[in-house]
Amino acid sequence: MTLVAQETDTVAALEPRFARRENNVIERYEGTCIDVSILLYRNEQERRDRLTFTAGPRVRMKQDVEELLFRAYSLSRQVHLTFESGRDRSLCLQMVYGVIAGIFKELDRAEAMRVAGEERSECTQLKYLEQACARTESYFRRAAQRRAQMRYLGGMTSGLTIIAGMGALLSIGLASLPDLQEQAPMFLASLIAGGMGAVLSVLYGMTSGNLKLHTLFASAESGFGPMVAAGALRPLLGGLSGIVAYVLLQAGIVPIDQPDGAAGTNFVIALAIVAGFSERWARGILAGTEERLQGQGPAAPPVK
Repeated sequence: MTLVAQETDTVAALEPRFARRENNVIERYEGTCIDVSILLYRNEQERRDRLTFTAGPRVRMKQDVEELLFRAYSLSRQVHLTFESGRDRSLCLQMVYGVIAGIFKELDRAEAMRVAGEERSECTQLKYLEQACARTESYFRRAAQRRAQMRYLGGMTSGLTIIAGMGALLSIGLASLPDLQEQAPMFLASLIAGGMGAVLSVLYGMTSGNLKLHTLFASAESGFGPMVAAGALRPLLGGLSGIVAYVLLQAGIVPIDQPDGAAGTNFVIALAIVAGFSERWARGILAGTEERLQGQGPAAPPVK
């Protein structure tokens, strides 16, 4: 298999053009026996690092080597699309540069041995380069998770704002229901407690390292908007779960004894926090309620 050049220019031909564009070369490698080159540079106008490489059409390599090169190139494009700038982008591109430059150096060395008439062993360090590429991919995933979690946390702030708006609308709606006017403060308390429980759950996950967002939100497939929207939905879901738990408790559907007085108020708030904190627990309450309601359905008419 033959890898066609991404760009036809070599590093030597590209550098004057980069100098005119106020670009600074960080690292570079250009083959001596084969037409390959790679350049890691910083674009001062964009204020971010970039990576470019070329491999001439006459450069031939084994399939496993070309697959590793394509894997590293694909990772460099993901880095470019995922990280606009910053330390994570720079480190990832430097690690990708190390993998591609290592491949080119091995190919160049093998070609020099062939020209000298020595025994040729193409890319003897392939396993090491594959491990280096795997480490780069692992770092990229961790960095993408960190980026997604910060945007997710920012979205949760928007979710809390939505909860405040929902609380105002809920107060207006409960005012039109005379039987529930006295329970309006508990509805609002359950809404807020559920939202805070959801925030607490996310913060615990972030500090313990157990929060893992879906790949869709952590990779280049997702932009700023979807991650913020997903974060906003988390406290909103927690607030609604808190209200559902309170309603089921007050309706007597959930078989839990509620204390009287201040203890009862604290009990309801604690229940709403738990409902917002644990989605699994809230789903378990709803599933159990569904089963109990189905069990209390109308009895079948007697057979005559």
